[in-house]
Amino acid sequence: MPKTLEVILSPALYPFRSTSGKHISVVIDILRFTTSLVSAFENGVDAVIPVSSLNEAENLKKQGFPVAAEREGLRLPFADYGNSAADFKTPDIKGKTLAYSTTNGTVAMTMASANGPVVAAAFANIPAVTEWLKMQNENVVILCSGWKNLFSFEDTLCAGALTTLLMQSGKYQKTGDEADLSISIWETNKGKLQESLINTSHYKRLIGLGVDPLPEYTVQIGTSSVIPVFENGVIENKG
Repeated sequence: MPKTLEVILSPALYPFRSTSGKHISVVIDILRFTTSLVSAFENGVDAVIPVSSLNEAENLKKQGFPVAAEREGLRLPFADYGNSAADFKTPDIKGKTLAYSTTNGTVAMTMASANGPVVAAAFANIPAVTEWLKMQNENVVILCSGWKNLFSFEDTLCAGALTTLLMQSGKYQKTGDEADLSISIWETNKGKLQESLINTSHYKRLIGLGVDPLPEYTVQIGTSSVIPVFENGVIENKG
């Protein structure tokens, strides 16, 4: 019997999902948490502790953990790293456990974790995450992190790519109109990913802050086998 596959367009809508009981959640935050999380593991981070509040992040720093933290797109003064994939391209992080707090992505991840494992997806690791999900044989909820509980185009675009791959396996049955919407957005824009990304409101917000959203890096598909899975309070690479 096919498993259910549901897409949620923002964390504010997650409590109203139709999927009940334990399931696997897939958190997507293209600009920039899940993209950067994949980069952190690619560059040797051993594990990541996602935290919703800055107090938690500061307390973990006092305990000796390196911290990546941002609010409103900007790295915080007490943090060792910001929220860019480029921040983690350093040998300093190899073998370490990183505390990580962002405006949207880590909040969505910690919220979804109450219902089962949470895996982080970005364009870079979509094929790897697809294969991992198929092996789990569980109902799946794809949660777009959005921006402060609002819809974000780039997260829904990536959700459409993942939904398409999962549906092609024949193992899932879509629930709700959101899955069809995400597929439609993907099919319309898959041939112009970078152009689509730079036209989003959050991309323009980051540019306005003087932040480089790394558009070419962000839209590369299938470049990583990293599968960041959040269980029991910590994210580890299951790839």
